[in-house]
Amino acid sequence: MNGNDILQLLEPLTDDGSIRSIHFFNGRLLTGRDFSREQDARREADGRLGLALGEGVAFGLQVEHNRPLSQTDRPVVTVKAGLAFNGHGQALRLSNDVQLALARSFEATASVDCLFGNCKEIIGGTYVAGAGVYLLTIAPAEKSEGKAASNGFDPSQVRCNTDTLVEAVQFRLLRINRALYAGLDVAAASFRNALAYRCFGAGVQPAWFENLLDAAPRQDDLLAALRKTGLSGREVPLGLLFFTGEADLQFIDLWAVRRPLSRMSDAMPGLVDGRRPAVGQAMFLQFQTQIAGLPQPNGDLGAVTAQSHFRYLPPVGIIPVAEETNATDAQATKFFTGLTYRSPVFINAARVEALIRDSLCYPPVDTQSGEMLWLYRVRENRMAIDFASGRQKPRSYLVFASGHLPYSGDAQFDLGRYDYANYAQTR
Repeated sequence: MNGNDILQLLEPLTDDGSIRSIHFFNGRLLTGRDFSREQDARREADGRLGLALGEGVAFGLQVEHNRPLSQTDRPVVTVKAGLAFNGHGQALRLSNDVQLALARSFEATASVDCLFGNCKEIIGGTYVAGAGVYLLTIAPAEKSEGKAASNGFDPSQVRCNTDTLVEAVQFRLLRINRALYAGLDVAAASFRNALAYRCFGAGVQPAWFENLLDAAPRQDDLLAALRKTGLSGREVPLGLLFFTGEADLQFIDLWAVRRPLSRMSDAMPGLVDGRRPAVGQAMFLQFQTQIAGLPQPNGDLGAVTAQSHFRYLPPVGIIPVAEETNATDAQATKFFTGLTYRSPVFINAARVEALIRDSLCYPPVDTQSGEMLWLYRVRENRMAIDFASGRQKPRSYLVFASGHLPYSGDAQFDLGRYDYANYAQTR
C-alpha cells in the first residue's frame, strides 16, 4: 500500500456500494438501460432504509385457517393485509386480505432462485398429502402488465414493450425436514410449545451465557438451519403450520417464527440491541396465542397444566382462571400443578405492563426444572368481580412471573387496599 491508497479527510469515496444515479441534461441521448439504471439506484436507496429498520413484520400479515373455504384435499388460509421487510431491505406490502390455497409441493431443499426473477407464480402446484411441519413465507415477485406503444418497430415483432413491471408479493410453503426438530414428540400435547422454542433458539436460554466471550450470535435456530437448505434471505417467515393428515391442519403458530422489525448482531452487541427484546415479545405472544386457542370450559383451562402442554413458559404470562368457591386458590393454581410457586398475591394494575416489558430479556421457565414462579392477582380485576353490582363480571385471570424477576407484590402506602394487598416480604 502506498500513500495514494490512503483515504484523505473530506475526500469522496466511491466504491461498489455507492449509489450511481443518471445525470440528466438537455441533449443527452437516453436508452432504456439508462432509465433502468436510475430505477435500480432508487431501489438501492429504498433498500438501505429497509436494512436500517431490520428484518421482520412491521404490521399485519396474520395467518388464519379459513375452514369454510377449505376443501378435503386443499386447506385454505387467510393472510391479512400488512407490511414486512426482508433481509435485503425490500418492503413486502400486501394491500388487501387474500385467501391462499396451500399447495405443499415445495420441499425445503428445493432451489428458490426462481422466486425472485422472471419465473412462474409459486402458490400453485400439486398438493402433497401427508403429515409434517411447514413454514409459510412471503417473498417479493415481479409481474409485467400491458403493452406500451413503440416508435419505429412492428408491434407484433417487439418482445420488450411491456408497459409496467409490478412489484408484487408471493407466498411459499416449505416442508421442514424432520431432522430439524428431531427429539420432539409430534404426538405430545407439548409439541407446539417445544417446536416454538426450537425456533427461538439456544440464545434465549441461560446456558448461552456459559461461554459468553466466545458465544455465537443469537439467532432463530430452526430458521437459521432452513437458510442453509432453501429458505432465501428474500423471504419473511409468517407462520408454522402443522398437519397430521392429508388436510388436517392442527395449528398455525405465527409467533414461533414471526418477529418484529429487528437486526441481527454479534453476541456481545446482542446484549444491548433490539433483537433480544423482539424475541422476548414473540415468546410472550406465542404463549398468549396458544392459551387463547385452548378450550376454556369453565372460564379456566380445565385439565390443561403447564407441564402437560408447555415445556417452556415465557418469563411472564397471563392465564384465565375460574371463580374460586373458597379461599384456597385451588382453582387458580391448577395450571401450575407440579411446579414450584408462591401462592397468589395482589398486584396493582399500574405494575402489570411494566412487569411484562421488563421480562422481555429474561430466559424462559423450564417446566421440568423446579424453577420458582411468582403468582399475582390484579387488584382492579378482583375488585371489579367482587363489586359487579348487577353488571356482567369481567373474566378472572392470573399473572405469573419467573422467580428471577423482582417480586412485585409489596403494598405501598396510600396505593394499596387493605383487603386487596399484602404485607411486605421480609428482606
